Amino acid sequence: MTGHPDTEFNRNVLYEGGPGTRHTERNIAETGLNLLLEMTKYFQVSEFCNQFHQSFYLSLVQEIFAVMTDGFHKPGFKLHALILQNLFQIAESDQLSAPLWDVAALGPTAYPNNSAFVKDHVGTLLSASFPNLATAEVQVLVQGMFDYKADLAMFKNHLRDFLVQTKMFKSSDNAALFAEEQAARQNTERARIEAIPGMLNPHQIDMGDEDM
Repeated sequence: MTGHPDTEFNRNVLYEGGPGTRHTERNIAETGLNLLLEMTKYFQVSEFCNQFHQSFYLSLVQEIFAVMTDGFHKPGFKLHALILQNLFQIAESDQLSAPLWDVAALGPTAYPNNSAFVKDHVGTLLSASFPNLATAEVQVLVQGMFDYKADLAMFKNHLRDFLVQTKMFKSSDNAALFAEEQAARQNTERARIEAIPGMLNPHQIDMGDEDM
């Protein structure tokens, strides 16, 4: 991946990845999400961290919240959570030292730091998208995202609690939001059964060396 955030390459990757996240074909959507996650991680530790995030941070936040809450991309929840978690960590990281807000319009002292600005921006974004949520509810939601950003399990639970309250999720099947945890439980249960002699019938046993 090229280093400078203003090259045509990085702009193309970002804008190709963004639309990909909205695709209803799961594999294509996951490819777009993985691309965005890779970019945010790469530029978090890059010498161009400030330039990249000043250019794209707010667009990334808006894009991920849009696809996560539209009700059509539930299988991508794990990657949505990973990208948002990373973006919130970046907002409070030492690597990002330049302001994310519009300094020309608001002035350099409009916010004490990027964390305060991102909380305000995300709160405004969610209030506009979900007018049924009270201001206090939005504040608790946004603060929780920052409080749990170092613990992915807690972060995902916090996001799920929010999603199942929204109109797009309240009356629908939300099993896809828990797919990762369900798979982990199934793998744990299978491992437990496999450890007990005779618990699996011969057709269930993985013959890993059969084709060797």
